[in-house]
Amino acid sequence: MPEFDVIIIGYGPTGKVLARRLSDDGHQVAIVERWPAAFPLPRAVGYDHEIKRMFYALGIVDDVVAISRPMRHYVWYNADWKVLVDIDETRESVSGGPTGFLFNQPDLERVLEHDLEGRPGISFFLGQEAQSVTDHGDHAEVVIAGFDPVAARLAEPPSRQTLRGKYVVGCDGANSLVRTTMKSETIDHGFDAEWLVVDVKPHDISQLPIPDAAQWCNPTRPTTIVPSGVANRRWEFMVKPGENGRELAKEENVWQLLAPWMRPEDGELVRSSVYRFRSLLTRGWRKGRLLLAGDAAHLMPPFMGQGMCSGLRDSWNLGWKFNRILRGESPDSLLDQYEVERAPHVDALIRISMEMGRIVCVPDPDEARRRDEMFFSGKVPPPPPFPGLSAGLVRVDEHGKPAGCAGQLLPHDTLEKDGLTVRLDTLTGRRFVLVTRNIGAGDLDDALQTQMNAIGIVWIRLGPGGYRDIGGRLSNFLAAIGADAYLARPDFYAFGSASGERGVRILVESLAAELNTGGAAEVPGRATTQARRGDILESASRDSSHF
Repeated sequence: MPEFDVIIIGYGPTGKVLARRLSDDGHQVAIVERWPAAFPLPRAVGYDHEIKRMFYALGIVDDVVAISRPMRHYVWYNADWKVLVDIDETRESVSGGPTGFLFNQPDLERVLEHDLEGRPGISFFLGQEAQSVTDHGDHAEVVIAGFDPVAARLAEPPSRQTLRGKYVVGCDGANSLVRTTMKSETIDHGFDAEWLVVDVKPHDISQLPIPDAAQWCNPTRPTTIVPSGVANRRWEFMVKPGENGRELAKEENVWQLLAPWMRPEDGELVRSSVYRFRSLLTRGWRKGRLLLAGDAAHLMPPFMGQGMCSGLRDSWNLGWKFNRILRGESPDSLLDQYEVERAPHVDALIRISMEMGRIVCVPDPDEARRRDEMFFSGKVPPPPPFPGLSAGLVRVDEHGKPAGCAGQLLPHDTLEKDGLTVRLDTLTGRRFVLVTRNIGAGDLDDALQTQMNAIGIVWIRLGPGGYRDIGGRLSNFLAAIGADAYLARPDFYAFGSASGERGVRILVESLAAELNTGGAAEVPGRATTQARRGDILESASRDSSHF
């Protein structure tokens, strides 16, 4: 029976990135996927600056940039093409560069697959369907069988094999076998709409009257228009009540919908398909040796472009936790922090996406007119801030709330020292990072530095004799929060911040205690966070939990 550290079921972007992280850390990984090749048609079309940092860290950013283009302006129009809101996506992000990027998912799948080819420790079981998943307590087993992609059923005669692993991660989508096995509850936040998704490859887009990235908030037919990578374009048309989505998806009807912007002779229809946009969040992302990630754990409307991004954040979060556990550096209970950290973050994104969808999906002309008047009057409240981590492995105050910058996505910059420049993430790798200002090379004693080395903390000292952050993002961030140091987790989020040598010492000792206990240490403020774990997850089912 083949044995692995982690068995990943599902070979989409979430599974691929998790496999790469585990392979880099020297772990044995099995990938199980019923289809012999990635789905060849477009799906996701956007990723943000945080995800681009992941691509940098994986060493594939040049290949991804080649199939992407930056977002420019995301403009929402009313039925008469008057601007309701103009979202400037060219603004500088905390990671440096634009906030968002557009791509064609089949191109990204090929980049990720090519990157995984020949990497050590990865065994591929493509064209094999997972039939059952069983947690035996000290290990898990997955029974797989050959799959016939033409007939879309098990191959005849059936040939079964059992894989054994320390953990199984279900990256197997909305109809997850792993989630079903775990019997995890799914919360429905109530957004449920059919949309016709159309992808086109224009011959010469410069000759066509197509807006760059737009929401046409037209009550007659709410429509999304965005680039899909370098060459393709995406339209999403709301299927109105009483309409037959399958009829609408027929080629002659699709070209009727596209008629205001292009004709059949202007380009190639890549695909048209009706999707059901949902707002679902699973409760119970981990049960014993079974875990969920990506669409198996959450589904959201596409209006923020955060569906795939959320799955990749799941993988990035799990990757460093698995590494510490499999190396014996932290207990298995560290995995209990995974859902505590990720579920509220995803829940917030689902809710923001739903609110955006409710603004767009207004089929009643009178209601649409009132919406337009509200936008034109300037009385629309600003959108809520992009979420960070609200709990988990972050430093908290006496009330169990994140203290200082804890839980925030931290800035990135390029560093300079002695005339040489290097990206912060390149210098530090996927490790914990202590960034300081106003602290000299000799201000942290040998015992503290030994403890930092044991955890794997890289120290980046800003100022004389240290590094200069060229964009000023790191030093400006520290100045803004009134701290001399922050401690970053391997997934770019802050564990906490501190001032002075004593504050840094306490910060490092707090992290060490939590990593060695899986987050259950009796360090200042931590006991209340563990007590709040059920409350945090419960909040995912309450409409008032974030907004």
